[in-house]
Amino acid sequence: MQQIQQLDTDEKYIRLIGKKDTLMRTGVVSIQVLNHELSQIAYDLDDKFQIMTRVGLHCAPQAHKTLGTFPTGTIRFSFGYFNTLKEIDLTIEALTKLILNKDIQNI
Repeated sequence: MQQIQQLDTDEKYIRLIGKKDTLMRTGVVSIQVLNHELSQIAYDLDDKFQIMTRVGLHCAPQAHKTLGTFPTGTIRFSFGYFNTLKEIDLTIEALTKLILNKDIQNI
């Protein structure tokens, strides 16, 4: 979550949904991408980087209305015990390339 926030401190392109820290939070991280179609980013994450996500309203349109993410929804990542730090770094690199159109080495 810190890495996502550092990519776009002004939230012009990426918006982290929910609490900004890990206290009292599960391994689910949802983002909105403000300059691209969410479904295209989710598809590209899977197709180009083999990163699977869920995209949309997640069967909870009322929750998304409360969060201010309706009608587009979010891209949802679910991290678990077996995910590695390397996988998280690869996810950040993929988001950087897809959303910010930057190579991670230029940041």
